[in-house]
Amino acid sequence: MRCAHQQHRELSGSARPRTARGVPRLRAGGHRGRPRELVSVRRHREAIPVVIVAGFLGAGKTTLLNALLANPVGARLGVIVNDFGAINIDALLVAGQSAGTISFGNGCLCCSVDADGLGQALAGLADPAAGLDAIVVEASGIAEPRALIKMIAGIADRAIRYGGLVYVVDVAAVTATVRRHPEIGGHIAIADLVVVNKADLVDGETLAEVLAKVAELNPTAPRVVTSDGRIDCTALFDPAPRPDDDADVPRQLTLDELLRGEGPECGHGGHLHEQFNSVSVQVPGVLDPRRLAQVLERPPTGCYRIKGVVWLAGADEQFGVHAVGGFVRTERTGSRRLPAAPGSSLVVIGTGLDEARVRALLEGLVAAPDLDDEFGILGIMRHLPAASQLPND
Repeated sequence: MRCAHQQHRELSGSARPRTARGVPRLRAGGHRGRPRELVSVRRHREAIPVVIVAGFLGAGKTTLLNALLANPVGARLGVIVNDFGAINIDALLVAGQSAGTISFGNGCLCCSVDADGLGQALAGLADPAAGLDAIVVEASGIAEPRALIKMIAGIADRAIRYGGLVYVVDVAAVTATVRRHPEIGGHIAIADLVVVNKADLVDGETLAEVLAKVAELNPTAPRVVTSDGRIDCTALFDPAPRPDDDADVPRQLTLDELLRGEGPECGHGGHLHEQFNSVSVQVPGVLDPRRLAQVLERPPTGCYRIKGVVWLAGADEQFGVHAVGGFVRTERTGSRRLPAAPGSSLVVIGTGLDEARVRALLEGLVAAPDLDDEFGILGIMRHLPAASQLPND
Protein backbone atom coordinates (compact mmCIF):
# COMPACT_ATOMS: atom_id res chain seq x y z
CA MET A 1 0.00 0.00 0.00
CA ARG A 2 1.58 3.26 -1.12
CA CYS A 3 1.78 6.27 1.15
CA ALA A 4 -0.42 9.22 0.28
CA HIS A 5 1.44 11.82 -1.77
CA GLN A 6 1.25 15.37 -0.42
CA GLN A 7 1.91 18.51 -2.39
CA HIS A 8 2.28 21.81 -0.58
CA ARG A 9 3.31 25.28 -1.60
CA GLU A 10 3.76 28.35 0.58
CA LEU A 11 3.31 31.87 -0.75
CA SER A 12 4.11 35.03 1.17
CA GLY A 13 1.27 37.40 1.87
CA SER A 14 2.33 39.76 -0.92
CA ALA A 15 3.32 37.07 -3.38
CA ARG A 16 1.43 35.98 -6.45
CA PRO A 17 1.69 32.68 -8.28
CA ARG A 18 3.60 33.35 -11.49
CA THR A 19 1.25 31.33 -13.66
CA ALA A 20 -1.42 28.73 -13.21
CA ARG A 21 1.27 26.19 -14.11
CA GLY A 22 3.11 27.24 -10.95
CA VAL A 23 0.31 25.91 -8.78
CA PRO A 24 0.67 22.28 -7.71
CA ARG A 25 -0.82 19.70 -10.03
CA LEU A 26 -3.00 17.58 -7.81
CA ARG A 27 -4.13 14.00 -7.91
CA ALA A 28 -7.42 12.88 -6.47
CA GLY A 29 -7.05 11.72 -2.90
CA GLY A 30 -3.37 12.62 -2.94
CA HIS A 31 -2.36 9.41 -4.82
CA ARG A 32 -0.07 9.20 -7.83
CA GLY A 33 -1.28 7.18 -10.73
CA ARG A 34 -5.00 7.38 -9.90
CA PRO A 35 -6.88 5.57 -12.72
CA ARG A 36 -7.95 8.02 -15.42
CA GLU A 37 -11.65 7.24 -15.03
CA LEU A 38 -11.58 8.56 -11.48
CA VAL A 39 -9.81 11.84 -12.15
CA SER A 40 -11.83 12.60 -15.27
CA VAL A 41 -15.26 12.42 -13.62
CA ARG A 42 -15.28 16.19 -13.00
CA ARG A 43 -14.22 17.13 -16.54
CA HIS A 44 -17.77 17.59 -17.82
CA ARG A 45 -19.40 18.59 -14.54
CA GLU A 46 -20.44 22.02 -13.39
CA ALA A 47 -18.08 24.62 -11.96
CA ILE A 48 -16.23 23.68 -8.76
CA PRO A 49 -17.57 25.46 -5.65
CA VAL A 50 -15.12 27.53 -3.62
CA VAL A 51 -16.16 27.48 0.05
CA ILE A 52 -14.75 30.04 2.49
CA VAL A 53 -14.21 28.89 6.08
CA ALA A 54 -13.80 31.88 8.39
CA GLY A 55 -14.03 32.66 12.08
CA PHE A 56 -12.19 34.48 14.82
CA LEU A 57 -8.89 33.24 16.21
CA GLY A 58 -9.28 29.89 17.94
CA ALA A 59 -12.85 29.24 16.82
CA GLY A 60 -11.94 25.85 15.31
CA LYS A 61 -11.57 26.59 11.58
CA THR A 62 -8.66 24.20 11.04
CA THR A 63 -10.47 21.50 13.04
CA LEU A 64 -13.50 21.89 10.77
CA LEU A 65 -11.30 21.84 7.68
CA ASN A 66 -9.58 18.62 8.74
CA ALA A 67 -13.00 17.10 9.45
CA LEU A 68 -14.09 17.97 5.91
CA LEU A 69 -10.92 16.40 4.53
CA ALA A 70 -11.62 13.20 6.47
CA ASN A 71 -15.17 13.02 5.07
CA PRO A 72 -16.74 9.55 4.82
CA VAL A 73 -18.02 9.93 1.24
CA GLY A 74 -14.69 10.08 -0.57
CA ALA A 75 -14.96 13.73 -1.62
CA ARG A 76 -11.74 15.22 -2.95
CA LEU A 77 -10.85 18.72 -1.78
CA GLY A 78 -8.25 21.30 -2.64
CA VAL A 79 -7.26 23.70 0.13
CA ILE A 80 -5.99 27.27 0.33
CA VAL A 81 -4.85 28.19 3.84
CA ASN A 82 -4.14 31.71 5.07
CA ASP A 83 -2.60 32.27 8.50
CA PHE A 84 -1.60 35.61 9.99
CA GLY A 85 2.09 35.23 10.68
CA ALA A 86 5.42 34.53 9.05
CA ILE A 87 4.98 30.79 9.71
CA ASN A 88 1.68 29.40 8.50
CA ILE A 89 0.88 27.03 11.36
CA ASP A 90 -2.60 26.27 10.03
CA ALA A 91 -1.13 25.02 6.75
CA LEU A 92 1.20 22.72 8.66
CA LEU A 93 -1.78 21.31 10.54
CA VAL A 94 -3.69 20.46 7.36
CA ALA A 95 -0.74 19.64 5.11
CA GLY A 96 -0.81 15.98 6.03
CA GLN A 97 -4.46 15.58 5.10
CA SER A 98 -5.18 17.64 2.00
CA ALA A 99 -4.88 16.31 -1.54
CA GLY A 100 -3.10 19.60 -2.23
CA THR A 101 -2.55 22.70 -0.13
CA ILE A 102 -1.61 26.22 -1.22
CA SER A 103 -0.55 28.47 1.64
CA PHE A 104 -0.65 32.26 1.78
CA GLY A 105 1.27 33.31 4.89
CA ASN A 106 2.42 36.52 6.59
CA GLY A 107 -0.71 38.57 6.00
CA CYS A 108 -4.47 38.42 5.50
CA LEU A 109 -5.58 36.99 2.19
CA CYS A 110 -8.27 39.67 1.95
CA CYS A 111 -5.83 42.59 1.95
CA SER A 112 -2.33 41.30 1.08
CA VAL A 113 -3.12 39.20 -2.02
CA ASP A 114 -4.90 40.60 -5.07
CA ALA A 115 -7.71 38.91 -6.96
CA ASP A 116 -5.39 37.89 -9.81
CA GLY A 117 -3.09 36.03 -7.44
CA LEU A 118 -5.97 34.23 -5.78
CA GLY A 119 -7.56 33.56 -9.16
CA GLN A 120 -4.40 31.91 -10.46
CA ALA A 121 -4.17 29.73 -7.38
CA LEU A 122 -7.80 28.67 -7.77
CA ALA A 123 -7.32 28.02 -11.48
CA GLY A 124 -4.51 25.60 -10.70
CA LEU A 125 -6.62 23.73 -8.17
CA ALA A 126 -9.58 23.63 -10.58
CA ASP A 127 -7.54 21.83 -13.25
CA PRO A 128 -9.75 18.93 -14.38
CA ALA A 129 -6.84 16.52 -13.94
CA ALA A 130 -7.08 17.07 -10.18
CA GLY A 131 -10.61 15.64 -10.06
CA LEU A 132 -11.61 17.88 -7.14
CA ASP A 133 -15.16 18.15 -5.85
CA ALA A 134 -14.63 21.46 -4.06
CA ILE A 135 -12.00 23.97 -2.98
CA VAL A 136 -11.91 25.22 0.60
CA VAL A 137 -10.32 28.54 1.50
CA GLU A 138 -9.47 28.76 5.21
CA ALA A 139 -9.16 32.45 6.04
CA SER A 140 -7.01 33.80 8.83
CA GLY A 141 -8.68 34.52 12.16
CA ILE A 142 -8.63 38.26 11.50
CA ALA A 143 -9.59 38.24 7.82
CA GLU A 144 -12.49 40.30 6.49
CA PRO A 145 -14.96 37.76 5.03
CA ARG A 146 -16.85 40.33 2.95
CA ALA A 147 -13.66 41.20 1.04
CA LEU A 148 -12.95 37.50 0.41
CA ILE A 149 -16.47 36.94 -0.88
CA LYS A 150 -16.09 39.83 -3.32
CA MET A 151 -12.72 38.52 -4.49
CA ILE A 152 -13.95 35.00 -5.17
CA ALA A 153 -17.34 35.97 -6.59
CA GLY A 154 -15.60 38.44 -8.90
CA ILE A 155 -13.14 35.97 -10.43
CA ALA A 156 -14.04 35.47 -14.09
CA ASP A 157 -13.27 31.77 -14.37
CA ARG A 158 -15.94 29.40 -15.63
CA ALA A 159 -14.29 26.49 -13.83
CA ILE A 160 -15.15 27.80 -10.37
CA ARG A 161 -18.05 29.43 -8.53
CA TYR A 162 -18.61 30.92 -5.09
CA GLY A 163 -19.64 28.12 -2.74
CA GLY A 164 -20.60 30.01 0.40
CA LEU A 165 -19.21 31.47 3.63
CA VAL A 166 -19.06 29.01 6.52
CA TYR A 167 -18.44 31.00 9.69
CA VAL A 168 -17.20 29.18 12.79
CA VAL A 169 -17.83 30.54 16.29
CA ASP A 170 -16.44 29.32 19.60
CA VAL A 171 -19.58 28.95 21.70
CA ALA A 172 -17.63 29.48 24.92
CA ALA A 173 -15.96 32.70 23.76
CA VAL A 174 -18.17 34.28 21.10
CA THR A 175 -20.14 36.55 23.44
CA ALA A 176 -16.99 38.14 24.86
CA THR A 177 -15.41 38.23 21.40
CA VAL A 178 -18.30 40.17 19.88
CA ARG A 179 -18.21 42.56 22.82
CA ARG A 180 -14.47 43.23 22.32
CA HIS A 181 -14.63 43.16 18.51
CA PRO A 182 -18.08 44.31 17.34
CA GLU A 183 -17.14 43.72 13.71
CA ILE A 184 -17.39 39.96 14.39
CA GLY A 185 -21.15 40.44 14.65
CA GLY A 186 -21.06 41.80 11.11
CA HIS A 187 -19.12 38.74 9.96
CA ILE A 188 -21.77 36.44 11.44
CA ALA A 189 -24.49 38.54 9.80
CA ILE A 190 -23.25 37.80 6.26
CA ALA A 191 -22.51 34.08 6.77
CA ASP A 192 -24.28 31.50 4.65
CA LEU A 193 -23.82 28.85 7.37
CA VAL A 194 -22.90 29.42 11.02
CA VAL A 195 -21.12 26.55 12.79
CA VAL A 196 -21.49 26.87 16.57
CA ASN A 197 -18.43 24.92 17.67
CA LYS A 198 -17.12 23.52 20.99
CA ALA A 199 -20.62 22.95 22.34
CA ASP A 200 -19.24 20.36 24.75
CA LEU A 201 -17.52 23.15 26.71
CA VAL A 202 -20.70 24.93 27.82
CA ASP A 203 -24.00 24.06 29.49
CA GLY A 204 -27.35 24.02 27.76
CA GLU A 205 -28.33 27.48 28.95
CA THR A 206 -25.20 29.09 27.53
CA LEU A 207 -25.61 27.23 24.25
CA ALA A 208 -29.20 28.42 23.95
CA GLU A 209 -28.12 32.02 24.61
CA VAL A 210 -25.45 31.85 21.92
CA LEU A 211 -27.84 30.33 19.40
CA ALA A 212 -30.33 33.10 20.13
CA LYS A 213 -27.61 35.74 19.64
CA VAL A 214 -26.52 34.18 16.35
CA ALA A 215 -30.13 34.09 15.18
CA GLU A 216 -30.47 37.75 16.12
CA LEU A 217 -27.39 38.68 14.11
CA ASN A 218 -28.30 36.46 11.15
CA PRO A 219 -31.92 35.29 11.20
CA THR A 220 -31.87 33.55 7.81
CA ALA A 221 -28.64 31.50 7.80
CA PRO A 222 -28.74 27.85 8.87
CA ARG A 223 -26.96 27.03 12.14
CA VAL A 224 -25.17 23.80 13.06
CA VAL A 225 -24.05 22.89 16.58
CA THR A 226 -20.94 20.74 16.88
CA SER A 227 -18.23 19.88 19.37
CA ASP A 228 -15.45 19.01 16.97
CA GLY A 229 -16.15 20.90 13.77
CA ARG A 230 -17.72 17.91 12.03
CA ILE A 231 -20.41 18.82 9.51
CA ASP A 232 -21.90 16.96 6.57
CA CYS A 233 -19.78 17.89 3.56
CA THR A 234 -22.57 16.94 1.15
CA ALA A 235 -24.57 19.89 2.47
CA LEU A 236 -21.84 22.19 1.12
CA PHE A 237 -21.16 20.57 -2.25
CA ASP A 238 -21.94 17.53 -4.38
CA PRO A 239 -19.16 14.91 -4.52
CA ALA A 240 -18.70 13.46 -7.98
CA PRO A 241 -19.94 9.89 -8.44
CA ARG A 242 -17.17 7.32 -8.15
CA PRO A 243 -17.12 3.98 -9.95
CA ASP A 244 -17.98 1.12 -7.61
CA ASP A 245 -15.07 -1.10 -6.63
CA ASP A 246 -15.24 -4.82 -7.26
CA ALA A 247 -15.70 -6.26 -3.78
CA ASP A 248 -13.82 -9.42 -4.79
CA VAL A 249 -10.71 -7.60 -5.98
CA PRO A 250 -8.15 -6.37 -3.41
CA ARG A 251 -7.50 -2.63 -3.67
CA GLN A 252 -5.58 0.15 -2.00
CA LEU A 253 -7.30 2.21 0.65
CA THR A 254 -8.10 5.77 -0.35
CA LEU A 255 -6.61 8.70 1.53
CA ASP A 256 -9.82 9.45 3.40
CA GLU A 257 -10.01 5.79 4.52
CA LEU A 258 -6.42 5.98 5.74
CA LEU A 259 -7.22 9.10 7.74
CA ARG A 260 -10.23 7.45 9.37
CA GLY A 261 -8.39 4.21 9.94
CA GLU A 262 -11.21 2.37 8.19
CA GLY A 263 -11.59 0.06 5.26
CA PRO A 264 -14.15 -0.09 2.45
CA GLU A 265 -16.86 -1.05 4.93
CA CYS A 266 -16.77 2.37 6.63
CA GLY A 267 -20.06 3.59 8.01
CA HIS A 268 -21.83 6.90 7.82
CA GLY A 269 -19.46 8.71 10.17
CA GLY A 270 -21.85 9.62 12.98
CA HIS A 271 -24.84 10.42 10.74
CA LEU A 272 -23.70 13.96 10.03
CA HIS A 273 -26.51 14.25 7.49
CA GLU A 274 -28.95 14.58 10.38
CA GLN A 275 -27.64 18.12 10.98
CA PHE A 276 -29.19 19.26 7.72
CA ASN A 277 -32.47 18.76 5.92
CA SER A 278 -33.40 19.20 2.29
CA VAL A 279 -36.50 19.72 0.21
CA SER A 280 -36.55 18.21 -3.28
CA VAL A 281 -39.27 19.10 -5.75
CA GLN A 282 -40.06 17.95 -9.28
CA VAL A 283 -41.97 20.77 -10.95
CA PRO A 284 -43.93 19.95 -14.14
CA GLY A 285 -43.95 22.49 -16.94
CA VAL A 286 -41.65 25.43 -17.60
CA LEU A 287 -40.75 27.87 -14.84
CA ASP A 288 -41.17 31.62 -14.65
CA PRO A 289 -37.54 32.82 -14.93
CA ARG A 290 -38.14 36.12 -13.16
CA ARG A 291 -39.67 34.46 -10.10
CA LEU A 292 -37.00 31.74 -10.10
CA ALA A 293 -34.28 34.41 -10.08
CA GLN A 294 -35.96 36.05 -7.10
CA VAL A 295 -35.94 32.78 -5.14
CA LEU A 296 -32.30 32.09 -6.01
CA GLU A 297 -31.22 35.60 -5.04
CA ARG A 298 -33.35 35.73 -1.88
CA PRO A 299 -33.50 32.13 -0.61
CA PRO A 300 -35.88 31.01 2.14
CA THR A 301 -34.89 31.16 5.80
CA GLY A 302 -32.52 28.36 6.85
CA CYS A 303 -31.34 27.70 3.28
CA TYR A 304 -27.62 27.19 2.65
CA ARG A 305 -27.79 26.38 -1.05
CA ILE A 306 -30.17 25.68 -3.92
CA LYS A 307 -29.37 23.53 -6.92
CA GLY A 308 -31.34 22.21 -9.85
CA VAL A 309 -31.92 21.75 -13.57
CA VAL A 310 -34.72 23.79 -15.08
CA TRP A 311 -36.67 24.56 -18.23
CA LEU A 312 -37.74 28.19 -18.46
CA ALA A 313 -40.41 30.15 -20.26
CA GLY A 314 -38.83 32.16 -23.06
CA ALA A 315 -35.88 29.79 -23.53
CA ASP A 316 -35.49 26.72 -25.71
CA GLU A 317 -32.73 25.16 -23.64
CA GLN A 318 -32.20 23.66 -20.19
CA PHE A 319 -30.19 25.39 -17.47
CA GLY A 320 -28.40 24.23 -14.36
CA VAL A 321 -28.76 26.60 -11.41
CA HIS A 322 -26.74 26.97 -8.20
CA ALA A 323 -27.25 29.54 -5.46
CA VAL A 324 -25.50 30.12 -2.13
CA GLY A 325 -26.37 33.11 0.03
CA GLY A 326 -27.87 35.03 -2.88
CA PHE A 327 -24.86 34.44 -5.15
CA VAL A 328 -26.21 32.71 -8.23
CA ARG A 329 -24.46 30.74 -10.97
CA THR A 330 -26.31 29.35 -13.98
CA GLU A 331 -24.94 27.03 -16.63
CA ARG A 332 -26.16 25.60 -19.88
CA THR A 333 -26.64 21.83 -19.63
CA GLY A 334 -26.43 21.29 -23.38
CA SER A 335 -30.06 20.14 -23.74
CA ARG A 336 -31.63 22.44 -26.32
CA ARG A 337 -34.79 20.66 -27.34
CA LEU A 338 -37.80 21.33 -25.15
CA PRO A 339 -39.44 17.95 -24.35
CA ALA A 340 -43.13 17.41 -24.87
CA ALA A 341 -43.63 17.28 -21.11
CA PRO A 342 -40.86 19.45 -19.63
CA GLY A 343 -40.09 19.25 -15.95
CA SER A 344 -37.64 20.91 -13.59
CA SER A 345 -35.87 19.53 -10.52
CA LEU A 346 -34.93 21.77 -7.59
CA VAL A 347 -33.30 20.95 -4.25
CA VAL A 348 -33.02 23.28 -1.25
CA ILE A 349 -30.49 22.33 1.47
CA GLY A 350 -30.18 23.91 4.90
CA THR A 351 -31.20 23.55 8.53
CA GLY A 352 -34.61 24.05 10.08
CA LEU A 353 -36.28 24.43 6.70
CA ASP A 354 -40.07 24.76 6.70
CA GLU A 355 -40.64 21.93 4.20
CA ALA A 356 -44.25 22.78 3.40
CA ARG A 357 -43.44 26.44 2.83
CA VAL A 358 -40.36 25.72 0.70
CA ARG A 359 -42.23 23.12 -1.35
CA ALA A 360 -45.08 25.55 -2.00
CA LEU A 361 -42.56 28.24 -2.97
CA LEU A 362 -40.87 26.00 -5.53
CA GLU A 363 -44.09 24.56 -6.93
CA GLY A 364 -45.36 28.10 -7.34
CA LEU A 365 -42.60 28.88 -9.83
CA VAL A 366 -44.51 27.30 -12.74
CA ALA A 367 -45.01 29.86 -15.47
CA ALA A 368 -48.56 30.90 -16.30
CA PRO A 369 -49.72 29.64 -19.73
CA ASP A 370 -50.21 33.21 -20.92
CA LEU A 371 -46.96 34.57 -19.46
CA ASP A 372 -45.79 37.55 -21.52
CA ASP A 373 -42.44 38.63 -20.07
CA GLU A 374 -39.95 39.23 -22.86
CA PHE A 375 -37.11 40.22 -20.53
CA GLY A 376 -37.78 37.84 -17.64
CA ILE A 377 -35.19 35.37 -18.89
CA LEU A 378 -32.48 37.99 -18.35
CA GLY A 379 -32.77 37.38 -14.61
CA ILE A 380 -31.28 33.93 -15.23
CA MET A 381 -29.05 34.69 -18.21
CA ARG A 382 -27.18 37.41 -16.33
CA HIS A 383 -25.83 34.77 -13.94
CA LEU A 384 -24.16 32.80 -16.74
CA PRO A 385 -20.36 33.02 -16.98
CA ALA A 386 -19.52 36.04 -19.12
CA ALA A 387 -18.50 33.98 -22.15
CA SER A 388 -21.85 32.14 -22.15
CA GLN A 389 -24.29 35.02 -22.01
CA LEU A 390 -24.97 35.05 -25.74
CA PRO A 391 -27.87 32.80 -26.77
CA ASN A 392 -26.82 29.26 -27.70
CA ASP A 393 -23.10 30.04 -27.80
